[in-house]
Amino acid sequence: MATLPTAKGGLAGPASGGPAAAPAPTIAQRAAAPGQLPPARPTLVWLASYPKSGNTWLRLFLANYLLDREEPFPINQIHKLTFGDMIAEPYVRLSGRPAGALDLATVHRLRPRAHRLLSAQGPDLILVKTHSALYIEAGIPSITVPATRATLYLVRNPFDVAVSVADHYALSLDDAVASLCSPGSELQGDGERTIGQRIGDWSSHVTKWADARPLKPLVLRYEDMLRRPLEVFGQVVRHLGVTEDAGRIERAVRFSSFDEARRQEDRYQFLERSEQAERFFRVGKIGKGFEALDEAQRARLIEAHGPAMRRFGYLDADGRPVL
Repeated sequence: MATLPTAKGGLAGPASGGPAAAPAPTIAQRAAAPGQLPPARPTLVWLASYPKSGNTWLRLFLANYLLDREEPFPINQIHKLTFGDMIAEPYVRLSGRPAGALDLATVHRLRPRAHRLLSAQGPDLILVKTHSALYIEAGIPSITVPATRATLYLVRNPFDVAVSVADHYALSLDDAVASLCSPGSELQGDGERTIGQRIGDWSSHVTKWADARPLKPLVLRYEDMLRRPLEVFGQVVRHLGVTEDAGRIERAVRFSSFDEARRQEDRYQFLERSEQAERFFRVGKIGKGFEALDEAQRARLIEAHGPAMRRFGYLDADGRPVL
């Protein structure tokens, strides 16, 4: 089993430099008592991906678009608009136990109730970042269908994912490749603000989410987002069923670009950067993973994930990498 360490600040932390960060969304006090749980509402939009696949980029685009920004949205306020499903707060309130006492099995049993709470927190569209694998354990699904409005699922070439995971979590490339190939891979919580999460291996993650019709997924390839951003982000807006405006899309694409995010990180740092990494926004290009991995590492990923890599366009019909 591969366990990836906690990133600095989890998914919502205090600001450190730059514009003051807004407080992270919190669960309404009125919903804290188990006997007062509201019914699930189909409001949650899952922003789902394997780690290091472009989730933060998608969140920045949505922040800029939905708020119709006239200047780039501050990267250290991204949690102002989105929940993160590794945040411990709802699980602590539902269980009455501190985050450090919540193991994965306990968290899993609480998931349907936590999702009900989240679904009742605001308007008809509530954005929730998740890296969770899709699975059913003890009859309980990891993602609650009745609370779901839609899903935006990001997939990225596993060569590039492996190299980015290695940098973010301070792993060797061999260990990063192994984590993408391990069905038991997990993200570790910090025992205070965040809880752990099962992510599994790359193939199972991407195929199960892509095939989960009840969750209404729109599958977005990171590479297409880079090459055809106006087209792909237009699909995002239409899938959410919100007002589509070409000018707003173009502006939100500019305001959420890699160069803009990198500029802000250079000036203010980024709360979601792990302590092990020099920066969060590293390269933002296609094919760097192929160059960084050696032949044996690439072969291991292809052996483990060949069918899924072909399905999503990362291998051709003859099994050769497509960059």
